[in-house]
Amino acid sequence: MPEEALGGVLVALASVQFGLVVVLGKVASNRGVPVESLLAIRFGIAAVVLAVGLVATRTAVAAAPGERAKLLALGAFGYGVEATLFFLALARGTASAVTLLFFVYPVMVTVVSAFAGVGMPGRLVTGSLGAAVAGVALVVGTSGRFEISGAGIAFALGSAGMYTLYLLGVERTMKRTSSVVASMWVSAAAAAAIAVYAFVVRGVAVPHGARQWWPVIGTGVFTSGAFFTLLGGIRRLGAVRTAIVAALEPLSAAALAVIFLGDPLRVGTIAGGLLILAGAVAAGIARGRRPEPETSVP
Repeated sequence: MPEEALGGVLVALASVQFGLVVVLGKVASNRGVPVESLLAIRFGIAAVVLAVGLVATRTAVAAAPGERAKLLALGAFGYGVEATLFFLALARGTASAVTLLFFVYPVMVTVVSAFAGVGMPGRLVTGSLGAAVAGVALVVGTSGRFEISGAGIAFALGSAGMYTLYLLGVERTMKRTSSVVASMWVSAAAAAAIAVYAFVVRGVAVPHGARQWWPVIGTGVFTSGAFFTLLGGIRRLGAVRTAIVAALEPLSAAALAVIFLGDPLRVGTIAGGLLILAGAVAAGIARGRRPEPETSVP
């Protein structure tokens, strides 16, 4: 399989796993798990799962020199802040409104990349971006009410902005560190940052009983896989095309909600899903820069 097509498959797998995280996160929140605790434990479990995999395969857990501090910063101030802002937005608006606002980030990634000197994407990538954004609007627009406060709008757009910086930062940082090692470092940093925030805001709060623990554990396990496949996809596709293919996430979440939560299947979801799939496939096969070789510190 060509490297760029493989990159598209990896990002698609990440989107499905992030969709599972959304569904399990809803289950955990409905069962009374505080958002801050959910996020801190989620990323902590992801870091442990990845570390165990590295140790079991006798792979060094250290990131490449010169990339360690940057990966920690990307985890703590990039993904950690992005996830916190996203859930703060959810507390101030419906999931449909927050998701629609958040998924302006593929456009943000494209624009910021252009201003950063990467240049505007070609026609195929631009067309796939339009199809993906339109598809997200259809999927989300037919899924429920659109109610959100001014603070919720600010948090959702802030989350999109932080995720934009995270994707671009990973693309520029991850040159010699393998995807698994980088995922572990990002997960650990995000867990530590959110744990400090959770302690300051709520004090110590952990899930109680299997009914609360199993969905939280599930979010951590799927996050570890999603981080690994997402970073592997960024390495092969770059930030712009990764952001476009990742528009599969709301489609995955909607499909999983239909299967596991009993949500109705709407015509808009199907039509939007077809647009997202078309955009994702086009972005995955479009030619871009040569993929970075995947290495790790010996």
